[in-house]
Amino acid sequence: MDRADIASAKHRNGYNCCQAVVCTFADEVGIDESLLYKMGEGFGAGMGTAQGVCGAISGAAMVAGLVHSDGNTEHAGLTKAKTTRVAGIMQKKFVEQAKALICRDIKTGNDGKAFTSCDECIRIATRLVEEELGL
Repeated sequence: MDRADIASAKHRNGYNCCQAVVCTFADEVGIDESLLYKMGEGFGAGMGTAQGVCGAISGAAMVAGLVHSDGNTEHAGLTKAKTTRVAGIMQKKFVEQAKALICRDIKTGNDGKAFTSCDECIRIATRLVEEELGL
């Protein structure tokens, strides 16, 4: 089973889109999955059910921070440029594939039909983490 399948299975088992993505990489980022699950909980349905930015790509951005940030708050910003650059690349590629960034837009599309399912958004975001972060 590849990581996209693992993330998809997590979603089917009750994880929101963000949790499904970020928790799939728990071992790679060296953080307990239950902590990542807690961190991602508020990002369901486009953050707090507001149908804003898709939770799947939000989870991918979280993984970028976990991979690139050195966590040193005394010199905040030294690793931020790399993290935000990679998160921006993933966001751009996500929009190309999912056809939108905003959960509401992804779910309703132009004619009331979803551009992309939540499952496919999770798969796209998971693959982007693998491609852009080398995980």
